[in-house]
Amino acid sequence: MPTLELIAIEVALFITVSLVSGNNLPACVGTLIGSGVAKKRTGILIGIAGYIAGLLLQGSAMVRVSSLLFPSASHLLVAEALSVTIVVFLSGIYLRVPLSLTMSLVGLIAGISVSRHMPIDTAYATTVIGTWFAAPLIAIATSALSIRLLGRSRPRDIWRRASTYKLLLLLSSFLAAYVLGANTMGVIVAVAGFSVQNVAVAVLAVPVGSFFLSRGGLQRIGRDIFSLRYSNALVALLDSVVLVETATLFGLPLSNTQTLSAALFGAGISYKERFLSAKPFILIVAGWILAALISFTIGLVI
Repeated sequence: MPTLELIAIEVALFITVSLVSGNNLPACVGTLIGSGVAKKRTGILIGIAGYIAGLLLQGSAMVRVSSLLFPSASHLLVAEALSVTIVVFLSGIYLRVPLSLTMSLVGLIAGISVSRHMPIDTAYATTVIGTWFAAPLIAIATSALSIRLLGRSRPRDIWRRASTYKLLLLLSSFLAAYVLGANTMGVIVAVAGFSVQNVAVAVLAVPVGSFFLSRGGLQRIGRDIFSLRYSNALVALLDSVVLVETATLFGLPLSNTQTLSAALFGAGISYKERFLSAKPFILIVAGWILAALISFTIGLVI
């Protein structure tokens, strides 16, 4: 018979994955749906397929996060960590600040490990923090450069180029969901315990969150920063995919909220004649920092 602590972990795991699925779906397939390339239901199904594929194929790579930052944690401590992460994440949604669940969870378990004097890997922790600072800067630079290079090209067949963009948007939307499933959901399941049962719970939570909780704060990223073109959306998505997938290969937690938001900002500043509102991006960056610091502090006193 499962203990109450194990049941609590599975319930918290289901809720956490549901929230991530719904809140991040617009970031993965919102452009695909908004541009009319795919209908809403089709876009949601593409996101679900990407989430599950990423979790099943590469999610186990994120076990490194739990083993190096949260070693020897009891079932009760794991349940508490996931529950507190849910509260922090819901607080961000309520305040309309798109917090990074990845940064919240990692910050929380790091704080718990420090307060409990667990033998965490400081070199790994330093690498994670460095990645969090470097990835957005890389996304901004590469996105801005790519958009300018694309803007200089003059295609002979505009309609063919538009069709190509549509196909690439389909692929990149799936890949954006895939890397989120591999990295963010992989981190969540790794903290809960990367067992067949917990993976099954996460897989069941994906469609629930995707269909019923997909009106998250990330929907406003593209709308508030600038009006997306196919090329802008494609470059931003691919930038995010490459960065998060690279992080996953090294077992490093990296939020697609960070990479996609930064890539969108980079695409926006690539147009000198276009007005760019930096306020949404500043709020997002503040949310990243606050999420990690607040969660780490809570972990110290939990």
